[in-house]
Amino acid sequence: MRLCAAGALAALTALLALPAAAADESFDASAYDKKVFEWTGLVEVRPEHQWLRPGSAGYVLQYPAQMRHSADRLGAAAELSAVLRHQSLSFAYTGHASAIDEPRGSDSDYRHYEAYGAWQIDAGIHVLVGKRALRWGKGYAWAPVAFLERARDPTDPELAREGFVMATAAWVRSFDGPLQTLSMTAAAVPTTSGLNEDYGGGTGSAGHTNAALKLYGLVLDTDVDLIWAAAGSLGPRLGIDFSRNVGSNLEIHGEWARVRDAARVTLTSANALQTTSRTHTAALIGARYLNERDTTVIVEFYRNGGGYTTDELGAFYDLVHAAATDPTLMPAAGRAAAQGYNRPNAAQRYAYLRVSQKEPFDILDFTPSLSLIANTGDHSWSLIPEVLYTGVKNIELRARLALNRGDAGTEYGERAVRSRLELRARWFF
Repeated sequence: MRLCAAGALAALTALLALPAAAADESFDASAYDKKVFEWTGLVEVRPEHQWLRPGSAGYVLQYPAQMRHSADRLGAAAELSAVLRHQSLSFAYTGHASAIDEPRGSDSDYRHYEAYGAWQIDAGIHVLVGKRALRWGKGYAWAPVAFLERARDPTDPELAREGFVMATAAWVRSFDGPLQTLSMTAAAVPTTSGLNEDYGGGTGSAGHTNAALKLYGLVLDTDVDLIWAAAGSLGPRLGIDFSRNVGSNLEIHGEWARVRDAARVTLTSANALQTTSRTHTAALIGARYLNERDTTVIVEFYRNGGGYTTDELGAFYDLVHAAATDPTLMPAAGRAAAQGYNRPNAAQRYAYLRVSQKEPFDILDFTPSLSLIANTGDHSWSLIPEVLYTGVKNIELRARLALNRGDAGTEYGERAVRSRLELRARWFF
């Protein structure tokens, strides 16, 4: 059984009912037919308590002129997915609504995560038009070659994400021999003043088609993708990834991407922002191990040449600390944070480790896990122990504790939240 390197919370899932075994052991093929219309969804409640780190750069930005040592947040979300099929045509939709109440105020949001139509021309060719969330790349916590996607959250990489409006066409063929499968996917992500405005993290310009091409091959039992994205709203990019099973328990994977003409915003010595264009390389190497006791270990090392160096982030933290006593510097600190310095995983070198154990000590429907995200450049880290319980039908209960640690002037040492306890209850329907 092939181990998948990148987990995903599927926005659209066909619910297939398995037939009960009949007395004569007859096989009912109709039970496996896809239904004309299917829908599913979830409702989530997520209370959270935060222990804050007064004086940190993150605290100064989030709670200026306040003295607060803790904060309580209450989040809620709902997600609905549906698919309608008619012969070779189908339409899929996923909507996501969320609300949050916290000391800084309340907010709510609704987004169309996916809404696309698909045409299966034949067994090897299909065309899709609409809003879609792709999952390119083999990485779990990060994906350097995911050129047409919004960045995933390494602290919870399986969460569903909003897609982009695009058109794709895919061709696939199977063969006998060393090359077992070959497929080609062409994609176009148009950007205008009102469409895909945040493509590329909001750094790209409008008025481009943003074409991309992915060539996939299953060669000698190794999955390989070659991905190219043309110049448009962003500079041209070229990437390659692979995934291979080494025996029955171990999978290794990697990604490499070369990005040209990438816009980069940095602080000058006068605390002004300057934008330059540069070429950089991003790479990831990782492995996933699953043993006979259902222990899963995922490890990844990520190098992002487009990130900030330790000194560059240190200069930003110094600016924010100076703004705490000199309010005239706060606008410059806020602009720098918004332009990239305060984005998740803004540095260049990271390591990721996740260990999970399914039903330890024969405790049914119970899975504890431990995740570690480390900035290997400044030696700060975030440790996330978690427990998951699914013993009640259609209910999922999760508790997790996030511990952000590091010296002053480091990424996780300057986070506003020192520790966070989160409970999440989900009802699936």
